[in-house]
Amino acid sequence: MAGYTTGTDELVQAAKDIISVDESVQGILSQVRGTVDQVSASWQGAAATAFNTLMTRFDEDARKLQEALRGIAEQISGTADIYARQEEEQNSSMSSLTSRLAGGF
Repeated sequence: MAGYTTGTDELVQAAKDIISVDESVQGILSQVRGTVDQVSASWQGAAATAFNTLMTRFDEDARKLQEALRGIAEQISGTADIYARQEEEQNSSMSSLTSRLAGGF
């Protein structure tokens, strides 16, 4: 991935942004569901059955979307933790090496 760089702060912010998008999407989906529930309450027969089947699929797809977004956010957050830990280990190693070199052989 030549040309791409990142840091802990960027990864943490990306995870937060994904959670924010998920929350916005879930809010919109909840509004849609509320409107549909109001309208569909008066439906009957085959059309109502078909529409209820469609809404069941809608709900399942919304759940899958939320799981995917949350999973991505968790993975990015975990990557940020690993990245920060590796940076700290490298800084510690460099400090140790610098101290040894300053003290002479």
